[in-house]
Amino acid sequence: MLHLSIALHCEAHGIIAHYGMKPTGGHGRAQFFEGENARLAITGVGALNSAIATTALGCRYPNTEAIWLNLGICGHLDAPIGETFIANRISSDNYRDTLYPQLPWKSAFNGIELMTLSAPSADYQPEQAFDMEGFGFYKAALAFASTEFIHCIKVVSDNAAQPADPHFDKKAIARMIKNHIPAIETLCTNIGQSRPRKAGSDWFNRFSERANAQFAFTETETHQLNKSLAQLDALFKQNEKDKTDLLLSTDSNKKRFLTQLQSAIDHSSARNIC
Repeated sequence: MLHLSIALHCEAHGIIAHYGMKPTGGHGRAQFFEGENARLAITGVGALNSAIATTALGCRYPNTEAIWLNLGICGHLDAPIGETFIANRISSDNYRDTLYPQLPWKSAFNGIELMTLSAPSADYQPEQAFDMEGFGFYKAALAFASTEFIHCIKVVSDNAAQPADPHFDKKAIARMIKNHIPAIETLCTNIGQSRPRKAGSDWFNRFSERANAQFAFTETETHQLNKSLAQLDALFKQNEKDKTDLLLSTDSNKKRFLTQLQSAIDHSSARNIC
């Protein structure tokens, strides 16, 4: 699961469309969106707004396996407009702390020091990007994940040759960020693969092996199967799991098989609601 904190709607537009997200309400100034594999908070500008919205997102959707990303624009002395960086050091003009995200794998994005400012500035510094949210986001996200699963990705929107314009082109920013979605997805895949895998129960492993032997699942269907089996493993007693095994011998249609698994989950979940 991907959790994103993004300051502006124009920065989030392509992400919302890509993951098929729908609005799910808000908290203060923050707006929440949710899709099957991603959740997002549009936080508003500033480190404090970002921290509040990130905390609200984590409390609203608790998930210890989530990857946390802050995605947005930044300023840089001389990097070309549209170049994208991943923060390897995060500091703030309001706090003495310095944060160090872990980057245990090679990223398509170059690493950079990110300085979070409390107000817009054209005082560009060498070898440094600056924004207004990264530090607040990162400090808040540390309550929900460890440093290797929290990252700030920044797209250069202004530099010394083309300083920031208060009336910036929202469509241009949306396009710049949208262009980097494939690389962001690759990054998230690498992050996810670095997470230690939990071994499933004997039933989970046996059922998964039998199902994969019986049906030719696509990657998406395999993800759906594993998600369903994990839920069944947690919800069902052993005698109920044994009954679920009968689906493998009575159904030869994989789509109907997956639908029946989901129906079993829905039925059990409804039964367990107090």
